[in-house]
Amino acid sequence: AAPPAFARDGLHDFDSEIGTWTIHTKRLMHPLANANDWVTYDGTKIVTSPWGGRASIAEVKEDGAAGHLNFVAIRLYDPDAQQWSLNFTSAGNAAFGVPLHGELRNGGIEFIGPDTQNGRSILVRFISKEESADRASSEQYFSDDGGKTWELNWVNTYTRVKG
Repeated sequence: AAPPAFARDGLHDFDSEIGTWTIHTKRLMHPLANANDWVTYDGTKIVTSPWGGRASIAEVKEDGAAGHLNFVAIRLYDPDAQQWSLNFTSAGNAAFGVPLHGELRNGGIEFIGPDTQNGRSILVRFISKEESADRASSEQYFSDDGGKTWELNWVNTYTRVKG
């Protein structure tokens, strides 16, 4: 009989993000519209990890030429599924959207799930990568063809605030 496969415990996948970061965002204003109308924002991201690592909460506040961004990302770990859920909401929004689900894959934590864009069903892919102890990045992609092709529409770069 073959030995049982090793079950990876991802409980501490986001521990390295705990703390305060500067954030620079590049955002495509009209995704899936053959647009090239990128805007930028700068601000802060504060990450905490309650429940012994089973949750990771990131609060982001940014400003740019296109306005103000203020949102919260809550990542919750399910040890039975060995996956994370990613839940977003923004200030002024009374609810979370449909969560994305994911795990460590190809050097980053990759989430995927359904959403809508301008009334159309799409897929969303969000990838979070640690580049070093003090630098990280994340990217968001949309697909309106069931995941055959992906359009990059959001890029974040993070630098840890020292002290």
